[in-house]
Amino acid sequence: MKSKNPYVRLLNFMRISNNEDTGFSGCEEVMAYMHEASSNGKTVKITDLVQSLQFGTGPTVHRKVTELQERGMIEVKRSPTDGRAKSLVLSDAGVKHLESRSKALKVVLQG
Repeated sequence: MKSKNPYVRLLNFMRISNNEDTGFSGCEEVMAYMHEASSNGKTVKITDLVQSLQFGTGPTVHRKVTELQERGMIEVKRSPTDGRAKSLVLSDAGVKHLESRSKALKVVLQG
């Protein structure tokens, strides 16, 4: 039976989503952060993710970035002026993934 309470529906969506083996192991938060930053005209660097403190330690962030890059969800671009600096950009596949999750969440919340 579906709950009429949007909060309960959201919690159920999150529980079901977490039980699905999407293989992202928390990487969607990184993608959402990147999407928000790019919407505000900002570039994202790995150090930004580490300094935000919401994604874990440096090694954890590097693993998430590597996983997302291997899955084709993000692209890592080197700075043309400083070859050591890297910017992170959502790929088309990453944007589509976030859009599909957003649509699924809207359906759940609308009841």
